[in-house]
Amino acid sequence: MDIEAQVKDALREYDRNLVEYRRLRETCETEIPSHLRQWGVLDFRVEARVKKRGSFEQKVRRDPDRPVLDMVGLRIMTFFRSDIPQVEKMTRRLFDVKEDSYIDKGDLLSDASFGYRSVQFVAHTRGDGVGGDFEAGIPVEVQIRTMLEHVWAEVEHDFRYKPQHEAPSADINRRFALTAALLEQADLNLDDIREELEGR
Repeated sequence: MDIEAQVKDALREYDRNLVEYRRLRETCETEIPSHLRQWGVLDFRVEARVKKRGSFEQKVRRDPDRPVLDMVGLRIMTFFRSDIPQVEKMTRRLFDVKEDSYIDKGDLLSDASFGYRSVQFVAHTRGDGVGGDFEAGIPVEVQIRTMLEHVWAEVEHDFRYKPQHEAPSADINRRFALTAALLEQADLNLDDIREELEGR
């Protein structure tokens, strides 16, 4: 089968499943917050999205034989870094995690480096987790990070990768790294403050 035929088949499949993807996105946005509260995570933000048709087509064209596993994206942002392990445990109870997709971006940074941090993996609906009426096996790309990590990642991506900007200078790169370091310290400070206040 040639690439154009594969792309057409993939787009037909996308169109067939779009309503279900949107329903899963809405279910994630409405059900995940109540699960987080049950797990004792009280300060958070949850966002979900469905991959746009044009973006999906571009991905299929790059590699028609590779399945697209981020049709639905789920991002959970905590106010405190110390809540991230609890969020990950909860997510593993609600979805089946594809272990070979798991990556903690912070682990890729050297001891002297500061930059993009996020826990990311592909998970699949279980049929009995989030929205138990969804069939098992629908892929969801999950990102878990703090709010400060999210702000840094969004700003850094916009400045570095938007086509209208030239490649950043060494000075800009240094300042991005410095900002990442400051935000990482702020995350640690917030955890320390909460721990001290809750210990009183």
